Amino acid sequence: MTKEDQNSPSSVELKAKTAFDEINKRAKNQPAIVKKIGAIVLFDITKDGKFQQSWTIDGKQGIIYEGKPNEGATAQVTITLDDNDFFDLALGNANAPALFAKGKLKVKGNVMLAQKLSILFKEQSKL
Repeated sequence: MTKEDQNSPSSVELKAKTAFDEINKRAKNQPAIVKKIGAIVLFDITKDGKFQQSWTIDGKQGIIYEGKPNEGATAQVTITLDDNDFFDLALGNANAPALFAKGKLKVKGNVMLAQKLSILFKEQSKL
């Protein structure tokens, strides 16, 4: 049955994990790139309409990590999108305004902060 992954979402290999791993490598070498964002941004990644995993970009600390914001920290913006769409966005093969317009990217919180993420993705797409 193809619904197998619904029973155990952790068994699903997310493309977003690969993208965040690459972004994080660069961020560890150049934390100033992440600090340019200046806010805490939470990404909720979905697959087939079901939540799979979160990643936090902490622009205040200059770090990126898997999971929700650390204790005492609150995301100023939460972005929800599908794993494939995030991967395309990270590679520079899609742009956020187009995904937003199509309803594929949802933003909760400060939309202006979400626009600052283009700094991070532009840096990533150079790899």
